[in-house]
This record gives sequence, C-alpha cells and structure tokens, in this order.
Amino acid sequence: MGTTAANAAMWRTKEVILIGLTLITSAVHFVDNALRLDLYPGPDWLTRNVVLATWIVMLLAACLVYRINTRTALVAYGVLGFGGLAHYVMPQARSMPTRCTLTIGAEAASSALLIAYALLRSRMSPDKSASRR
Repeated sequence: MGTTAANAAMWRTKEVILIGLTLITSAVHFVDNALRLDLYPGPDWLTRNVVLATWIVMLLAACLVYRINTRTALVAYGVLGFGGLAHYVMPQARSMPTRCTLTIGAEAASSALLIAYALLRSRMSPDKSASRR
C-alpha cells in the first residue's frame, strides 16, 4: 500500500470513528427523549414516534455522509447534532433534569468534534486513483 493510500485509510478510519461517535451520542439522546418524553421540553406535536422516526433519518444521513465522504457532508451532518439544543428555547427548559442536559451536551460535543475535524482536515476525498495502484 502506497503512502497516499495509507493516508487515505487513516483519514477514513477517523471519519468512521467520529461519525460513529456522533451517531451513538444522538442515539442515546433520542432514545432517552422518546422513553422519557415528559422530561424534555418540546412542542405538543413532538411524540415518541416522531422522535424515533427522526433518529432513523439521522441514521440514514450518517450512512449517506459516510458514502459521500466530503467536507460539506460531514459538516452538514455535524450541524444536525445541534438540533437537541432546541429544547432550551422552550419555556420549560429550566426544569429539565441533568441527565437530559448530559445527553444533549454529549450529542452537541461529538457533533462539534466532527465539524472541527472536517474543517481542519486538508483533503476530505482522497485521490481514488491512488488506491487502485
């Protein structure tokens, strides 16, 4: 394996880890939100099924981001992870338990890490011709 192909594999592994971390932290937040909807402030239309369906969309988005493998896709997926912060614009946000804040914070932190990685990495799509040599 050439140096370029080895570098591409190294960067791809980091992407998998960061996308996976973001996906796991969002799963923890969404499942906790769905199971204890009463603890999370939100609009009346936000039901357990809506929360779980939204997480399925997040899962599909993660798969798409992995497949597309561009800086823009990684940043866009990372931005989705800040959606949980919308709980704090609701009037009942002060009554939210610490565990809810922790799940939202973990999701936002992993998303910020993914965005930082995407913005700081010099080349998001390695030269595919290098891996064919």
